Amino acid sequence: MIGEPRMLFVCLSAEGVENALRQLGDEPCAELRIDLVKPTLDEMKAMISGHPDVWFIVTCRPGVFDEETSLQYLETAAKCGAQYIDIEYERGAEVAARMKKACEGTECQLIISYHNFEYMPEEYTLLSIIDECKARGADKVKIACQIPNQGANAALLYLNCLREDLITVGMGRIGKMGRLASLWCGSEFTYVAADHGAPTAPGQVTVSEMKRAIDAMGMFKP
Repeated sequence: MIGEPRMLFVCLSAEGVENALRQLGDEPCAELRIDLVKPTLDEMKAMISGHPDVWFIVTCRPGVFDEETSLQYLETAAKCGAQYIDIEYERGAEVAARMKKACEGTECQLIISYHNFEYMPEEYTLLSIIDECKARGADKVKIACQIPNQGANAALLYLNCLREDLITVGMGRIGKMGRLASLWCGSEFTYVAADHGAPTAPGQVTVSEMKRAIDAMGMFKP
């Protein structure tokens, strides 16, 4: 619902739990990038369980930890109170099934995400990816694509009208507007950078910038 306080997930990018928590400040939602923050397993558990009022999306992008270690982080996050765990579409159906099982008996939901940092595929390709993610057990699907023009912004946002439980994210300079507009078009939340820290994707604005834009548009007003 537009106006809900848990729309903006601050992407924690600083290495070290203390630095990441400073980035979060008093915000109620965080995307915990295990590959960037690099906590130990016990540090991650303490971070999540020690902040029960914060909603966490926990993800571990490839390239830092080996696959098994990465999945163990996500399984543990699901069991210790994270609201969401996020895996990449490219990891396949077997990994998705394992992560879905990790969520069983918890309140954690599974996000399967597709990222394309080079271009935006055709609509039928993206719809096929979304449907495959849902078939693999995704509670929510995230589609993030590089946006070359405003037409692509509109096309990405239109996907929200065609599929439920979808989070669309425009990347790049032109995609910034789509990040804001997605909240009107059906995305339950979007991703923002910390006010003090590097963005984790092209075109990601800070939490303060997004709040100012939402306020200017009257989004929280009845």
